[in-house]
Amino acid sequence: MLYELRSYWVEPSLLQAYLAWANDRALPVLQGEFGFRVLGFWSVADATGTVEDDPPNVVWIIAWRDRAEREAGWETATRSSAWLAAREGIPKFHRKPGNFKFLTAIPRSPLQ
Repeated sequence: MLYELRSYWVEPSLLQAYLAWANDRALPVLQGEFGFRVLGFWSVADATGTVEDDPPNVVWIIAWRDRAEREAGWETATRSSAWLAAREGIPKFHRKPGNFKFLTAIPRSPLQ
């Protein structure tokens, strides 16, 4: 199993609008229409409470069988009319590009 950790820097003044969009428009399309296995989607409770200068304020994790499934899933979803409709009319939420990391479990990890 491969886990995709996605981190975003959303403009703080638009954070609640972004979370509403993700909850009401983006995730229903990705999970419902395309079967993305979203393990969790979080806003960072206190983004200013770290030693980092500019920490991400939104993170989420998607589970994939492997990298090939991930590439095919995102390609299919982002080219679809459903995804384009979900993104229609949204403001520019992000202050900088997202960061994607791929995680693989060690043998004793509860999630494999």
